[in-house]
Amino acid sequence: MNTEIVLKNVNKFYGKNQALKDISLTIPNGMFGLLGRNGAGKTTLMKILATLHNADTGKVMICGLDVEERAKIRDKIGYLPQDFTMYGTMSVYEVMDYLGTLAGLKKKERALRIPQMLDKVNLQNNYKTKVKAMSGGMRRRLGIAQALLNNPQVLIVDEPTAGLDPEERVRFRNLLCEIADQRIVILSTHIVGDIEATCENIAILHEGELCFSGKVSELLNIAKGKIYIAEISKLELEEMKSKYIVTGMLTKGSKVEVRFVSEDNSFPYARSVEPNVEDAYLYLMNGKEKV
Repeated sequence: MNTEIVLKNVNKFYGKNQALKDISLTIPNGMFGLLGRNGAGKTTLMKILATLHNADTGKVMICGLDVEERAKIRDKIGYLPQDFTMYGTMSVYEVMDYLGTLAGLKKKERALRIPQMLDKVNLQNNYKTKVKAMSGGMRRRLGIAQALLNNPQVLIVDEPTAGLDPEERVRFRNLLCEIADQRIVILSTHIVGDIEATCENIAILHEGELCFSGKVSELLNIAKGKIYIAEISKLELEEMKSKYIVTGMLTKGSKVEVRFVSEDNSFPYARSVEPNVEDAYLYLMNGKEKV
């Protein structure tokens, strides 16, 4: 069974604005992170994979099928959009049953699959809960449950943790990792921490262009030897921020421990440290801005 997504020279225009620029990318089985700022082209790419938008040029293959075979592709895909909403007066079960009907599942299939999916996302005790009474985290879990109803080979989730509190974010990320054991899960986000906690393979978009594709370890190597920590006075902070990309700060009384990007150790008393994903991402983005 073919369990990868392949994009070759994909372009997408909205009028004169080019949202995707010659994207070539292979997405393997497991968790895959798509990282980029708001407006980088992530949602456009997700909608093309979900068959909601067409690419203007290029080729997209999903699990061995051309994306143009929409009916077959939609049988293989589950999709949680960034703005997933349902009528507030509907109950959890009513939402699942309604969306299962739209997905073409027969009554017996829905009766079997709905309890299984609600149990998987820990909503098994919320059958009768109205959507309007649910927290943001519960609604996101409901969104995942509906996306899994047809047991898809590919699950696409767009900015799933935006607005969630830290506990819900961790719970949601853990759920995605469990789901990814036997399928492709594409996590599109601008939150670097979500990628670092869940994904081995990632791609980074910047203004519609693919500026990195590979393993997290390969991204970290790009910034190796470029990340430093120095302890400075608060009075020096503004000057530091004007000269360097500051990726982290920790106040220590009258001092501030600053984590920053530098091509060389030109700052007095700074020590080199191993980069994290956020360091590497900001280093890469700064290079793109200078081009």
